[in-house]
Amino acid sequence: MHQTDRFHALDAVRAYALLLGVVLHSAAAFLKNFPIPAWTDTPSTTAAVIYYVIHVFRMSAFFLMAGFFARMVLERRGVREFVKDRGKRIAIPLFLFGPVVLGVLLPLGFVLGALAHGVDYLQWLAKQMQSPQAAAQGGGVLDNILAHLWFLYYLLIFYALALGLRALVRTLDPRASLARCCDRIVAFLMGGIWGPVLIALPIAAYVWQLRSWTEWLGLPAPQSLIPNTAAMLGYGTAFGLGWLLHRQPQRLMNLQKHWAIYFVLAIALTICCLSIIGTTPLWKGPNLEGSARIAYAAAYMIGIWCWVFAAVGAAVRFLSKGHPVTRYLADASYWVYIMHMTTILFFITLLRPYHWYWAIKFVIIVGGSMPILLLSYHYFVRFTWIGAILNGRRHPRPQAPPPASAAPAPG
Repeated sequence: MHQTDRFHALDAVRAYALLLGVVLHSAAAFLKNFPIPAWTDTPSTTAAVIYYVIHVFRMSAFFLMAGFFARMVLERRGVREFVKDRGKRIAIPLFLFGPVVLGVLLPLGFVLGALAHGVDYLQWLAKQMQSPQAAAQGGGVLDNILAHLWFLYYLLIFYALALGLRALVRTLDPRASLARCCDRIVAFLMGGIWGPVLIALPIAAYVWQLRSWTEWLGLPAPQSLIPNTAAMLGYGTAFGLGWLLHRQPQRLMNLQKHWAIYFVLAIALTICCLSIIGTTPLWKGPNLEGSARIAYAAAYMIGIWCWVFAAVGAAVRFLSKGHPVTRYLADASYWVYIMHMTTILFFITLLRPYHWYWAIKFVIIVGGSMPILLLSYHYFVRFTWIGAILNGRRHPRPQAPPPASAAPAPG
């Protein structure tokens, strides 16, 4: 297998992890007591399970790939160009696009969805969101300032830490003996089904003793500017492992041999977790004590890595050959994720007054959002300066074929 083919699969993992966010946040509308009042509809147990399963592994898989590709860019371009590239592709979307999306487009989606049912409906929803109960559930503004773009903030932190550690190690260990030791450890971790256990146990031990840990939510999606220790440990482990795996990428490729085993283990561990914690969402912790909490923490964190290894292995097995659709979705996924909250909130608000079965609304939310997001990417992003920021380059516009020369008139 050629290296470039391998990376098609890994890029697909990163892209689909972002695209699953559309499904995740659409399912959130049907979770019981979801803490954002504007995001609520009739609760569904099935929706809760969908949300739970996707949330288990999605961002860990993303950060694993982010670490891998970060080191790849660094090794190809050097430190200065790496910093410029990450500043353009991560910092600008976070600090420039973020306020526009969160402060303008998200409220616009809410207002447009509500106005379809009249001004009175809009005013009623606005009063709901301003109630003391809603404020208590939603938290303060500063607690939620990053919203769904929190992962960009953590990427910047991980980049800074990685560059600092890299410089320190190169200074203290010029013969690279520590790097070779890390290579052996990574090779051992990736060499068998013990890998997910050994990677997960330190994270499980930390969250187990953390009294503020909300077990049902697993690793947090922190939206505050103050770094969350559990997120730093959990996603930092994924990012660091991805970074080190770039030194020996064949270890990732070998996951294709056992992806089905990891998939079965992931399902079994997820069922185990749900049997302990239940399918009803719990938004604050702790909810478990004693042996149940220990078993849950271990099963959840090991399950994360079984899911991640299964996803990467399956991608290498089935998506290693570059395909135009996969490549296009990989390019579009970043824009889709940045913008998707606007369309989702629009459809949630639009559909709330209708007493339809939740799955019908869910399909409409996802099925309505994706065409809008992909069309906006194609016409406003892919061939423009926005695409140059998000994807690192501006795609050339397709040229119309030259007109066929006129056929000679018959004599």
